[in-house]
Amino acid sequence: MKLSCPIDNVAPLLPHSGQMVLLNRIVDYDDQGLRAMLCLADGNPLQQADGTVPSWMGLELLAQCIGALDGCAAHEQGESVRLGFLLGTRKLQLFAPALPLNTPLWAEVRLSVRDQSGFAVFDGRLWAQTDGHLAPTAESVLVQAALNVFSPPDLGAYLAQQQQEKYAK
Repeated sequence: MKLSCPIDNVAPLLPHSGQMVLLNRIVDYDDQGLRAMLCLADGNPLQQADGTVPSWMGLELLAQCIGALDGCAAHEQGESVRLGFLLGTRKLQLFAPALPLNTPLWAEVRLSVRDQSGFAVFDGRLWAQTDGHLAPTAESVLVQAALNVFSPPDLGAYLAQQQQEKYAK
């Protein structure tokens, strides 16, 4: 059964816990993508010693959107949330040196390609809400990237196979 949006309790949809759940709200989703809202408060786990959150940390926020999308799909199918892995990124564009604190941020991911092994590519972007405008503008986009991810359908079987292959060599 499809979840009703907005979803304010994001934690059950992610394999994260505590302060590492960085998304505040899932605004909408479908089988191809998800849009979320968040606000990085002072003292969040991504904050560096100098008090800033470097813009490259936006990759974690986009990855959490992908994880939440998979969590929504798992919920709809009556399954448990699965672990996923961020393998890398392409076309990474950082439009600011740091992400703003205490400012509404929006993150969106859209599926580009997915195969049966669990490998997928998502196009994502992160932007700051400006002047009450919820949609991104050229000036408000902070991070844009294609994210390569992997979430095997059966993590236990996948890890056992990897272990067998390692010792067979």
